[in-house]
Amino acid sequence: MGTDIHGFIECRWDRWLDEDDRAWNQVIDLAHLYNGRDYVAFGSLFGVRDTTSFRALADHRGLPHDVSKEVLADFEPWSHELHGESWIS
Repeated sequence: MGTDIHGFIECRWDRWLDEDDRAWNQVIDLAHLYNGRDYVAFGSLFGVRDTTSFRALADHRGLPHDVSKEVLADFEPWSHELHGESWIS
């Protein structure tokens, strides 16, 4: 059984905005940025699969507290099947 990474890149504009207006926005699905499974990359970024090559940068941090509504909506139907949620800033 293989392991896949699912996720999104989000961004926000935070200059000159009130704190309440600094929401994250979903920009692109990670599936568009990589082709296939790269367990060395998965391990070095998130501690998934290959954990011998690198110390993971963002090992199991959970979802960010201010994740965008779009990403949360995509995550919730799968949440019982997923593990290792994390993020990098």
